[in-house]
Amino acid sequence: MLFAGCAGAGPAPVHHPETPVWEIPAAALGSQRLYRVTTSGTQGEGSFRLSLLLASPERYQVRAVDPVGRALWTLDVEAERGLFLDHRSSAYCVFEGRFDLSGVPLAPFPLMSLPALLLERVPGEPAAPPRQSGREVAFADAGGRRWTATLDGGRVASWTVWDGETPAYLWVRRGDWAILSDRRQGVQVRWRQVLSEPLGAAPAVLTPPEGFRAGDCRPAPAGAGG
Repeated sequence: MLFAGCAGAGPAPVHHPETPVWEIPAAALGSQRLYRVTTSGTQGEGSFRLSLLLASPERYQVRAVDPVGRALWTLDVEAERGLFLDHRSSAYCVFEGRFDLSGVPLAPFPLMSLPALLLERVPGEPAAPPRQSGREVAFADAGGRRWTATLDGGRVASWTVWDGETPAYLWVRRGDWAILSDRRQGVQVRWRQVLSEPLGAAPAVLTPPEGFRAGDCRPAPAGAGG
């Protein structure tokens, strides 16, 4: 287990001799990965391919294309600053920290946690030492949101972000598939990694293409997970 609790009457602080489950393992850095993604919700169902170019936790790109290879959107992140390109509408926006972009699955979460989400880690960081009881881990992040996670042999089997006593976001691993459910929006996103290989050089920093119009990135709601 990544976390080993101490014996006692109540939950003990989590110890993590290996990489904490809310961080990206060093072995995953310098890689590029291809995912198959499906979505379902009130707007119907869809599918696309998504690639993650992960140079470091602070430098990465995410690119989405439709089933026939047409670009849908691109996310370019350096530190906490990001550029979002909407190729369908030839629009872009620049943002920092959290993001909430219409039509983009896997949002809203902090920019720095998106690779962790795709890599089946916990996309939130505890503000104080987490607590563990058996395979269950619980913590609150810096925004006061409550997270719980279930571990299975050192891996994350599931996690939940709570809105009071109600689950807001739920993630679970089912075989090769990762499944994220947004209970408030009635949306479910499923993804499966189909390819992983060394990245080589870090991706070049992107700029808005000629002809793209500037737009505004909406800040994520205060209760958003991450």
